[in-house]
Amino acid sequence: MDFKLGLDQSLKIALSLEMKLSIDILKMSLKELKEFLKEKEEKYPGIEIVYPKQIKSKSTEVETYLENISDSEESLIDFLEEQISYLTLSKEIKNILEYLINNLDERGYLDGSLEELRKDGGYKSVVFKESLSILRKLDPIGVGAFDLIDCLKIQLLNRGIKERKIEEILEKNLEDIANTNLNKICLEREIDMSTLKRYIEVIKTLNPKPARGYYVNKKTKYIIPDINLDIIADEIIITLNEEEIPKIKVRTDDKQSYNLALTLERSIQKRQKTLLKVSNYILNYQKDFILRNAPLKTLKIKDIAYELDLHESTISRAIKDKFLKSGSRIESLKKYIVLDEKNQYIKNQILEIIDLENKKNPLSDEKILKELCNRGVMIQRRTIAKYRDELGIPSSRHRKK
Repeated sequence: MDFKLGLDQSLKIALSLEMKLSIDILKMSLKELKEFLKEKEEKYPGIEIVYPKQIKSKSTEVETYLENISDSEESLIDFLEEQISYLTLSKEIKNILEYLINNLDERGYLDGSLEELRKDGGYKSVVFKESLSILRKLDPIGVGAFDLIDCLKIQLLNRGIKERKIEEILEKNLEDIANTNLNKICLEREIDMSTLKRYIEVIKTLNPKPARGYYVNKKTKYIIPDINLDIIADEIIITLNEEEIPKIKVRTDDKQSYNLALTLERSIQKRQKTLLKVSNYILNYQKDFILRNAPLKTLKIKDIAYELDLHESTISRAIKDKFLKSGSRIESLKKYIVLDEKNQYIKNQILEIIDLENKKNPLSDEKILKELCNRGVMIQRRTIAKYRDELGIPSSRHRKK
């Protein structure tokens, strides 16, 4: 009796662990799954993760590089927003700061002149300059500059260095420093060589790219699509990206490695089966949109769960961070989940505004916001960025032709 009770308890524990693993694996993106399996392989030498053989091209090497750097780099926008959250600021200044940090380029410089940014945002001059001053005091020091010289000056000011001669060298002699024309600088700036060398040592400690070590554009993160969507003879064909799904092999005869390999295999197979079932239903439900660009129909998670006889939490995990590839486009599966018609109406309005924009001078999110307001649609600027991401539309900087 005791033996049977102990056996039942062991079986329940094993099943609960496998269930937890299945739940965790279902909600992972392919990228996260690969990282998770790599960790397991390193922790348990008795198992081996074997991927299908792939022919590597230059493009896939670049993709791998992007995949690697996105792990090590923190979002500059998130880092700055976190610092802002600790400050006691008026709502207006916080809004301007969010606007400014969302206009930083890959170096950490502001994309546009002070007046252009102010006018695009529709902000008052005094409060806008005050907000810019706050941004320039945040880490990494140098963000919020308009160009290289401005960036270096911000760093000098932050260190309390106010020597006019150094500023003059930055403004007029950076190229001379690069070409080691030191005598020329001494003559023009009327300083001796030892003083110039001291200034140069200070300049060398400044960072020309304060955003180095961070990623600014969140799209830099490489996405591995889970789902392939093909259109053949007015039908949509949905398959899974099996090239990124490995086999779990056992290197040794120990029971722990065998059980782990078996549990991982079953959990991955369950993930694939559930994902195929869910994506098939969602994409076929939105078939008219895919084939004929008709409006997306309202589709809620609870409706999918009811139709597929699955729990709502299972649907939520299945669509989390899952992407599909259709031709050259990569889109979030969540794009096809329409929680209410109002959100979809706004998305359609954004699509329409962007379709009509001047492709040589695309509209910023602020200008899209103004156009939406003119159409009687009132939303937050950050919601526009969110909807753009969901629609697979890049920022104005990356739409420019």
